[in-house]
Amino acid sequence: MENITNRVPAGIATGGQFAPTGHREPSIALVPAPIDDPDFDYEFEADRGPGLRKELEALPRISAKAAINAGKVADLLRDSYPEYWTGEDGAPQTRADAVKNLEQELRHLPRDQREHHIELVRFAVHEEMKHWADRGHVLNPEHRYELIIDTSDYADEDDLLDNGQEENRERWELLANTAAYYAVAADNSCSTHQGAAA
Repeated sequence: MENITNRVPAGIATGGQFAPTGHREPSIALVPAPIDDPDFDYEFEADRGPGLRKELEALPRISAKAAINAGKVADLLRDSYPEYWTGEDGAPQTRADAVKNLEQELRHLPRDQREHHIELVRFAVHEEMKHWADRGHVLNPEHRYELIIDTSDYADEDDLLDNGQEENRERWELLANTAAYYAVAADNSCSTHQGAAA
């Protein structure tokens, strides 16, 4: 369970100490997860996308078995994308619910760490889903960093569409699963420390 520390006005004793000065509420507000719109807008992707891709690719590789297991955590987000589902019912949950479920999965992490891990997983899943939504996405990516494959490895445009598209999607899928793996590992570590401290 998370400990929530309330702000204390100046001069009020709490925990054996006095708050030396008054504290205002922070001026920033967190943006709620969208219901079913894209997670990241064009400007965010253009500004932050290359850095997030670099951070995702810098994560140490994991085994195929670990990726499959971690995929279950990334699936919490995938389940909120209608393009991932072929049935008429669409996605089984909204993006807001998916993010809440992922937050619950990583509940032992301090808030800033949890938000960072979730951003990495969300971004990689978002990039992966672009390939499900557009079967020709690899030919005309909105941002060049979205191409993880080397297009020169493919004989022609048809080969790129037939094979490169799937390969690029699979690489984003692996990045999402890898980010989920390290998020869960960090959460497990925090859970262990919290259990030892209790």
